[in-house]
Amino acid sequence: MLACVAYTVVAFLLIGDVLGREVLSAPVHGAQKMAVYAAIVAGFIGLSLATADNMHLRPNFLDGVLPARFNNGISRLSDIFACLFFVAMAVVGLMFVGESMRFQDKAAVLYWLLWPIQMVIPYAFLSTALRHGLFAVYPDLKPVTAAAH
Repeated sequence: MLACVAYTVVAFLLIGDVLGREVLSAPVHGAQKMAVYAAIVAGFIGLSLATADNMHLRPNFLDGVLPARFNNGISRLSDIFACLFFVAMAVVGLMFVGESMRFQDKAAVLYWLLWPIQMVIPYAFLSTALRHGLFAVYPDLKPVTAAAH
């Protein structure tokens, strides 16, 4: 729902800005910056949504190298690796947001504090790590995709 709202906000802001500039000769102040932040939120939420549906991008150049009987083990190992990677990224994300809070970073043009918007970064990484962790422990939870067949 949040990703849909964020993309809707992007669309309305950009359409409003274009109409304002072309029809009224007055752009919407800060619309492009707000649209960028909304797109960032949508993108990070999309990461966890793609993982939930097992539709995220992954390299597949080694698929089929090992016999099919190893697929379950390889899948579990990749989920463990992904979980650890996203936990590390969440820690880095939390450090990034913490620094932004400490320095009271504000968005250019809008003068909003950035850290509330940036909180989507550690959230997305943590939720993605949790999903991969659950997929590793309970492989039956992992959705089967058409690409997996």
